[in-house]
Order: sequence, then C-alpha cells, then structure tokens
Amino acid sequence: MKRFCTSGPVDKNTCYYIERPELMKEAIDHIENWRYFTVSAPRQTGKTTFLNEIVEKTKDKYLPIFISFENLGRIEDENEFMELFKEKIDFYLQFKYGKSFEYKNTMTIRQISKYIIEMSEKFEKEIILMIDEFEKFNNEELMNEFLHAIREIYHMRKGYKLRSVILISVSYLSGILEDNASPFNIAEHMEVPYFTKEQVYDLLNQHEKETGQIFEEEVKELIWHNAGGQPGLTNALSYDLVAKKAKNEKIITKEYFEKTLNDFMYVYIDKNIANIINKAKKEKELVMKILFEPGSVEFNIYDERINYLYLNGVIDNCERKCCVRVPLYYKALYDRFKPQINGEKEKMKPFGETVKNYINNGVLDLNKLMKRYTTYIKQRGAKMFKGRNYYEGVYQYNLDQFLSLYVEAAEGKVYPETEVGGGRIDLLINLDNREYLIEVKANIDSDEYEKAKKQLFEYVTRRGLKEGWLIIYSNTIEDFKYLMEEKDGVKIHVWFIKTNFENPSKM
Repeated sequence: MKRFCTSGPVDKNTCYYIERPELMKEAIDHIENWRYFTVSAPRQTGKTTFLNEIVEKTKDKYLPIFISFENLGRIEDENEFMELFKEKIDFYLQFKYGKSFEYKNTMTIRQISKYIIEMSEKFEKEIILMIDEFEKFNNEELMNEFLHAIREIYHMRKGYKLRSVILISVSYLSGILEDNASPFNIAEHMEVPYFTKEQVYDLLNQHEKETGQIFEEEVKELIWHNAGGQPGLTNALSYDLVAKKAKNEKIITKEYFEKTLNDFMYVYIDKNIANIINKAKKEKELVMKILFEPGSVEFNIYDERINYLYLNGVIDNCERKCCVRVPLYYKALYDRFKPQINGEKEKMKPFGETVKNYINNGVLDLNKLMKRYTTYIKQRGAKMFKGRNYYEGVYQYNLDQFLSLYVEAAEGKVYPETEVGGGRIDLLINLDNREYLIEVKANIDSDEYEKAKKQLFEYVTRRGLKEGWLIIYSNTIEDFKYLMEEKDGVKIHVWFIKTNFENPSKM
C-alpha cells in the first residue's frame, strides 16, 4: 500500500505522487533543443523528485547522469575535485544502470570534454549531465575553470555529444553564471513551484481511492490552506492524519486535523518548520517587519537578505511585497517571534472578570468585550505602547492575547492570519461554531482606512456573515472612539485605539 512520503525523493512505487506535466514538458523541450539550463527551488519542494522523473523519461533515448556537489565545499585541489567528479559519475552509472565506465587517464578540468566523448562513444548515447547542489561548489577558481570547460563544450556540443547540462540549486545561480557561463541563459531558468490546490486534492484523492479512508472536504481545504501547497509540509500533515490521529477511522474530520495542527505547532520538531525558523532567525529583524507590518517591505531579489529568505522558502513575492505565503510557516514564526508581553494576563483578565459577562445566549458580544479591551489599554497603554517602535503585528498580538484569554475560557479559539474569501483576515474567532472576523490596522491614513473597510466588507460578505470588526491603532488620535457603518445589511464595527500616551513617570 502506498503512503504519503515525508522525506524525499518520492518513490512512485511506494508513495502517492503528483505529476507536473507542464514543467516536465518545458524541461524536455530544453533537452531536445540542446539547451543548458538551471533549476532552483527551496528545499522540500519536490525538486529532486522532479529531476529523477526527468531521468526516467529520457534514459531510453539518452544517458542522463544525476550527481550532487553537496560535499565539495572544502575541496581546494583540482586533482581531488576531478577524482571525486569521476567517482560520483561511476557510482551513478553502476547504481542506476548497472554499468561502469573506467577512464584511466589523468584528467584536468579542461579535459572534461575528452572524458565526455569517450563515455558517449562507449554507451552510444548523448549525455545529459545533471548537477544538484551546485551552489556548494564554493571554490571560485575551480568553479570558474569548470564553467569555462562546459562553455567550450557548449559551442560544439553536438560534436561532444553533451546534449544538455542542468545545474540545480536552492538558489538562483545567475550571480555565479552571468560572468562565467554564457551557455546558461537566465531566460531558461526553471523553478519548481509548490503544489496547486488541484494537485493537493489529487494527492489526497489517491489515498481515498486506495484505502477507502475519506477526508472531509473541510479537512482537505485546511490541509491546502495551512501548507499552502508546500509539498513536504502537505505530505507531512496528511501522513500524521492517516497514520496517527485518524488511524483506522473511516472519515478524517476537522477535530483530527486540529490535533495534528497543534502538534506541528507545539509538540513535533517538524523538519520543514524547524528549517524555516532557523533560517528566519538569521534575519530576525527583517522577518519581524514582514510578519508584523504586512506590505511594508518591497520584494527585491537583489537584496541579499530578501534573496536569502526567499531562496530558503521563508518568504515569497506577493504582488511585489515580501510575505510569508505558507500559513503554517506564518503561524509558527508569529508564535516564536511575537513580541513579549509578560505579566499582562492578570491585567487583561483580572480576578472577577469572566467570559460569561460577554456571552448572551451562546453569542459573543464582541463590542462589549472590545469596550473592556479599551479599558485595559487606557490603564496599561503608557506602559505597553509609549516610546516603542511597534510594528502593526505587535498591536495585533496584544489584541490576540487579550481575546484568547476570554474566548478560550469559553472553549473557543482565536486564529491569526486565516484565509477567508480569497484573502487573509488578521484574527478569526471561532466560538460555538460562530465566526467573528477582525481586521487590524495601525497608523493608517484616510485612503487606507476606506480600503480597509471595503476589504473587511468583502471578507464578511463572502463568508456569509452579517458583521465584522475593524480595529485601528493610531498615534495621532486624541481619544478612543467607536463607530458603526452598515451597507447591504452588513455591519462594520470600527474601534479606534489610542496609542500615544504620556510617559508612565509623568502620569
């Protein structure tokens, strides 16, 4: 029986597998046209699986050789490099095809062309050379020599029978290749994308057909939404559901998914999430700005910090702004990078305050609770907000923490950054199967205010609700204020929260 593969590359015989026909066609077209090209993708995106599939689709006609430069980082000597280069090729030929190719001559990098010709003549096939982890080859002098040798072959590649060279990395190689390797046209660079929603559903449907175990539609949507199509994470969530949480159950429900999500957030050390957190820590200030001040950082691949975070799968390009596209990554980073607001619990929900004061007939009176929140901010604002360089998300987390104290006491849940109506709402309260949508903004101008109301109205309408809440933190208003606007039967409650307080010492 097949399974969800949680470590790559994926074996099609034992794991559920997603075809990528359009991407494969592009790669095969490059090979058929004697092109030398590059492929990149963050780790755990199915890159190696895709490249192994290229091998399978071309091996009858050509001789594809797939090696890695992963352990070449410290090599300084040309002879040592060439010996290892030959060893890798010899091992692959033996492992993949049960063949051997002994090249007994001493070989320099410049003599790679002779090596390629003899190999092609022996096996009577044109060669496809695929090199993974190419960025690990960090000896600049040897790398330049290698790329120049490939370039010389490229000019007469049909004579040398080297049909295609594919350089693979987690990053763009343009900076390395622009000055050294004209055969690699940046216009023919390929990226291995995340799964589409249709592909995620296809993956889940394969399990349903093979086992008869069914994912509720809401669970499929939750897997798609939380993993954002990231292949490694999609498979990891799915495997945990079928092998642990809902093992031997006929139907996988939302309750099982919530347990899986909690474990990925707080219990497991998932390699996908751990890798993202570790990479994000190296650019923590920038990541916090991206997290807590959405839309404030322009996406620029030539910025080394942005380049590093993007190529390691931490951030993405969302309409030319930096964002954390994978919701589960966002939640994990949000939880670990959130500003510390220690000692506030007893001030937010002092003894005597109970959630029962804010629930009528099972319905949360969110406006009444927001009034309590403004009382708290009036008492604590000078300590919490005065003189501090706060991002928008810091206010959001303060509100999140406050609301969670009350909502969780009633066995509800507050979710940050949840997908609704084609976008993401800052906070979503789910209590007794009722939803409350909250959008948070900070220090916006009049045009941004109108845009925020319109956006919230669209989210609320698409969700089939009748009201939503817009919370605006401002360091320019003179006092707290509440107002309500209604349009087409939908109410938008707007709460203005003052953040410009006198220093505590002066109060």
